Amino acid sequence: MAEKEIIEKNLKEYLEIADYSFSKKKFNSAVILYYKALVEICDLELLRKLNKIGANHAERFELLKMHSSSLYNIASKLFRFYRDSYSKEISETIAKLVREEVENAKRIISSNKKD
Repeated sequence: MAEKEIIEKNLKEYLEIADYSFSKKKFNSAVILYYKALVEICDLELLRKLNKIGANHAERFELLKMHSSSLYNIASKLFRFYRDSYSKEISETIAKLVREEVENAKRIISSNKKD
């Protein structure tokens, strides 16, 4: 399976399970999975623009900062909540915010495909 197809498959899976976790009020799990979905969205955009993806969060952030500032802004803003989800209780409000920002990121890459 090609890299793009793997990323798209992972994106679909993460979103599906994140939505399920959210519906069951498992907000820490939902935030982790929504952020993982966001990473896949960012990787799709980097793959489209640069034909490469970041090897880790730091490299991904650098590439996004240079080549997709709108996705960089979303990913960097939400990274704190992703990290917090490992050691703090995540509220429904934060989980909703993360979910909405992931939807914004999906819209961004959809509109960029038309460029």
